[in-house]
Amino acid sequence: MFLRRLRLKNLRSIAELDMQFVQSSGDVRPWTFVLGENGAGKSTILRALALVTAGGEALPEIIGDPDTWIRVGSDAATIELDYATAENQPRYAQLILRRGEGIRKLLEANAQTLEQIDAALAHATRNYFVVGYGVSRRRSAEPISWSGMAGSYRNNRSQSVATLFSPDATLVSIEQWALDLDYRRGAQGLRPVRKALDTLLADAKFDSIDKERRQLLFQTPDGILPLSQLSDGYQAMTAWCGDVLFRITETFADRTDPLGARGVLLIDELDLHLHPIWQRQLVSFIKRTLPNFQVVATTHSPLTVHQAEEGELFVLKRTDRANAASSLTQFEGAPNRLMLHQLIQSPIFGLETLDSPQVASLRRELRSLRGITEVAPDDGGLSVAAEPKASSRPASQTTRSKRMKQIESELASVPTWSEVPEYMQSTNNLLRQISAELTSSSGSAPVSKRSTKSRRSDAGNGGES
Repeated sequence: MFLRRLRLKNLRSIAELDMQFVQSSGDVRPWTFVLGENGAGKSTILRALALVTAGGEALPEIIGDPDTWIRVGSDAATIELDYATAENQPRYAQLILRRGEGIRKLLEANAQTLEQIDAALAHATRNYFVVGYGVSRRRSAEPISWSGMAGSYRNNRSQSVATLFSPDATLVSIEQWALDLDYRRGAQGLRPVRKALDTLLADAKFDSIDKERRQLLFQTPDGILPLSQLSDGYQAMTAWCGDVLFRITETFADRTDPLGARGVLLIDELDLHLHPIWQRQLVSFIKRTLPNFQVVATTHSPLTVHQAEEGELFVLKRTDRANAASSLTQFEGAPNRLMLHQLIQSPIFGLETLDSPQVASLRRELRSLRGITEVAPDDGGLSVAAEPKASSRPASQTTRSKRMKQIESELASVPTWSEVPEYMQSTNNLLRQISAELTSSSGSAPVSKRSTKSRRSDAGNGGES
């Protein structure tokens, strides 16, 4: 399936929303980024997409109390979705939630939409393939089993989006799954997983499977290490990416290239817990690994947004804080054509300056002492304006002048765009040297040969190499 248009009315913080997933040419847009402050409703958009495409069996497991989805002060909420099948046949789905009606009446009132999706799923479970991830992405320690995954979620379709709705839902353990896959299908079945893992992590490559200890081993600058000993960032990344790979390869098991399948990926806070370098690489990784997926992702990060092409970025902002109302605006232009500082200083992030809070405070104080009001963040100078209030001035002219000189002295050490402080140059040179040494040694990790050999022998003769 391909998303084409989403309309929401009175759904939680969103009074009304109309979101297009097609380009100006009419073609489906493969990527959509939603940027917004906390509480604006970004997660609500993803959950609405999951709800309206869930079907009759999965919907009761993920929706909870229908009344909690209806905006305060409203009697009903509506989710409408225009989408297309793989054959580009237009389809329409609608969910209407009325206050006080409960699950049973909800299913009865929306029978037409639910039966349409259920019929498609009955024909082939791979139809309308949707997978979604919330901000809680914990790996399960349980053995692989469709019936036992994601806690109380019994339906495969609800399991695929469970973490969007519950922080207690867990993801498939990539280690458990890889071991199971290797047992059932051997090296051939494990090939797409190896290929994906080799490009997922910046400084770690999938090495082999330690069948005795039931661990995945990775080659790192520190030697051959199990996944459990990699950084939290690596583990968080492999948790949800491994779950995606599991669901795709199991659903499209008969395909020679299951990762080439079509589907929809919904992910909340795409860049969660990621180092800036990884934030700049993750979008490219998903595009390479899942080239035919349509992705809708929320984010707070300018580094992630910086990868968006023209038409792909939407900004969700609160327009009425008293009534908790939010509005959606499509960003004009191509974020990936801007310099990063231009993007950060644009209205979408709401930052008045790129100075640190401390430096910004000093600049404001200096303007006040000089009798100058605030100026545009990119002004670069000071514009004469009205005198400040008397209460904001120091007690005497002498004290005032002394304070001004003190601030000017402190600000003199603040660099401009065109210069790099001397202390930064030495630090940067040191970091470049360390990075170069790590890169040159990545082929043979900086640990003893005995240690590495011991790790390899632990993997057993049957390990995937």
